[in-house]
Amino acid sequence: SDVYKRQAWVNITVPCKKRKKETKLGQVSKNKQTVRSTNSSDNSKIIWAFDNLDNDGCFKFDVSREDFEHQEVLDKIIKYSSMTWREILQQTHDGGKSKHLFLRYESLSGEAQMRLQSKKLEEASDSIFSFALTNLLRIIGIRDKEKFHVLWYDPEHKVCPSKRR
Repeated sequence: SDVYKRQAWVNITVPCKKRKKETKLGQVSKNKQTVRSTNSSDNSKIIWAFDNLDNDGCFKFDVSREDFEHQEVLDKIIKYSSMTWREILQQTHDGGKSKHLFLRYESLSGEAQMRLQSKKLEEASDSIFSFALTNLLRIIGIRDKEKFHVLWYDPEHKVCPSKRR
């Protein structure tokens, strides 16, 4: 019947992986495209959590650091608190050069990978999120639904250094 035929054509979305389109029941097409997963909490406002701060290493989140930009950090935390995750993910800075994004474990610096291991957070490595506060300044943490668990302060963009093009 026509109803059965319409139901046989479906899209399968796998979070943060390749999207595959089923052409017929059980057959997967070779046309693939990359998609970003849509988190069910993307329409929720961010909740900041400071329960997982890293107090050691060069990325420690410590307000007594000489290079801690208190005004910039507090202003951005207040601003982002009124936004949804979807709005945050759409933002760019510095003429589109910087944006907030999820980080891949493999792209982290050796020091950042060691810090995750020492805090026993490897299992959360697919949820590491970077807030771009300025061109270089980042706050890195773990996104868990609407919560953002702050982990590191990265004033020189060294947790996940970008490769110059």
